[in-house]
Amino acid sequence: MNVKATSQFSKYRILGLVGRGQFGKVLCARMRDTGKLVALKELENKRFPTSKLLRELRFLLTLQHENIVSCTALVHHQNYRYLVMDYCEGGTLRDLMNYPKALSIQQCFELVNDILLGLEHAHAANIIHCDIKPENVLLKITAKGWQAKISDFGIARLSQEIGSDGSNTGSPGYMAPERFYGQFSAGSDLYAVGIILYELVVGKRPFSGMPTELMNAHLNQRVIVPDNLPRSLQNVIARSLEKLPKRRYTSAQEMRLDLLATINSEDFNALNFGQTKVAADVDTCATTLFAQKAAYFDQKDMPERIVSLVGAGKSRFYSTSNLHLHWHSLSLDQEEQIAKSEQQIEEIIFTKKSLFALTKRSLYQFVQGKPKSLYQSAQPFKSIISPNGDWFAVSTGKQLEIRNIVYGRAMRLEFATRDLSCIIAFDQHHLVAIANKPETSESRAIVISRRCNIMYRLALPIPIETGIATFTSDRVMLLEADNRRNLYLLDLKPYRLVRIPLEYEVLLMTATPWGYAITATYNAYQTILMLLDLRGNNISNLIIDGEITAIAPVDINLLAIATSDISGYKLYVINLKKLDVDLVF
Repeated sequence: MNVKATSQFSKYRILGLVGRGQFGKVLCARMRDTGKLVALKELENKRFPTSKLLRELRFLLTLQHENIVSCTALVHHQNYRYLVMDYCEGGTLRDLMNYPKALSIQQCFELVNDILLGLEHAHAANIIHCDIKPENVLLKITAKGWQAKISDFGIARLSQEIGSDGSNTGSPGYMAPERFYGQFSAGSDLYAVGIILYELVVGKRPFSGMPTELMNAHLNQRVIVPDNLPRSLQNVIARSLEKLPKRRYTSAQEMRLDLLATINSEDFNALNFGQTKVAADVDTCATTLFAQKAAYFDQKDMPERIVSLVGAGKSRFYSTSNLHLHWHSLSLDQEEQIAKSEQQIEEIIFTKKSLFALTKRSLYQFVQGKPKSLYQSAQPFKSIISPNGDWFAVSTGKQLEIRNIVYGRAMRLEFATRDLSCIIAFDQHHLVAIANKPETSESRAIVISRRCNIMYRLALPIPIETGIATFTSDRVMLLEADNRRNLYLLDLKPYRLVRIPLEYEVLLMTATPWGYAITATYNAYQTILMLLDLRGNNISNLIIDGEITAIAPVDINLLAIATSDISGYKLYVINLKKLDVDLVF
């Protein structure tokens, strides 16, 4: 083994597998000396020869642009070489396109504009990518949205090499007609961008099928652009997908300027297509729901407003109502008052071992039905309980304290410049603290062990208001502070950040084994309950009369909600199996 090569590789701590490319794996890694996240693109010696490696490395080192993934180093390790590249936490454009109704037309245009900017730079250096497709467009998350970066120059060509080897490698779904005959030009890349643009605004590619069928379609079939698209946009797509290269755009800049002009055209502004709409889907579901309440609900009138709910096993849950803490059994229809607090209970937490109650200045644990004070503060604080209930953490401003409940030990951390906006216990050994940076629109996720050791930090491009743990390992859900219509799924290892844009501002959110339940104000008299799957896809929406004051999963298919309206206070348990939702239990 090459000792020097092994020493180079040891500079990086592998955090996890991000994906697999044509010639090997792509890993997320952290540089041990700086903490910077990078992507390690694995290239197996036998499958990716040195000549090909040197070509891609030459292209990557030549191209330095914000819309092209940059390469910073080459590392040898055992039988592999690794390109050290920018880490793009947003995944690929294909990942984003697989989220239904996630993109507005404006966002589609911005992503295509980024791709064209990157191609402008590459074509100016006489480099033809030859394999533009959604899988080769990586995404960075920014405060304004997604930033697209072109990656994988493994089969790129210099313009003077066009037609030199007759190679027709690439992705048939995005290949220009001349590519099937081994010919390349800047127009070949623009044809692929046209396919991506078509797919983004229409929802599918113009041609589909097996490779031979795709080749025949690209060579002989006319592209049919839907008539419901604005005329100016139809013209951009049609010109980019001309069969003859000479009839296409002459440059990426020309196509990009036409696309920008399309956004400002009168026919474009007269239409409102491609936008995410939930209201149309909601009304039908809501009518069915409330027309047949008995089939879907267990309903109970409550004497007081419920401010917190928590599931506790398959058949029961706990509820708080003003200063009272109650236990209620669904199976036995039995209720019992457990305790009366001197302060309003803000939240209750049920772990594997016991029940906890949180007020604005106190944290209690219930031992044999009696409250035991764990923490008191003169000022409001944020707190979390570990999943096993054996430790908890509290934060006040820039200070974080972690206490072991069993042994009574306390450990503290001080953060010099940032207040903690929220803390989340995402597994039995670790928590993540979110620290917003006041002078910018950024924040930092700090992963901390239960022994108060900082494990690592992640830079987030948006400020965070709050967050919750999820049922997916190493994943938390976050709510953006500046825009409460944006949720994020943050994977901590390896780092991945997925934006979930919603139509309404989030009020409450809870995680379930099948996904997430989100509430928002629908109008002055009703609340919308949005059900998302584990990937953040919207699977159903329900309209609930009044305000939803608390929500919690009871069992995998049961969801408890508490409401308040002019008729009083109610507690419902929704049986999701009986609703027409796209869930498998």
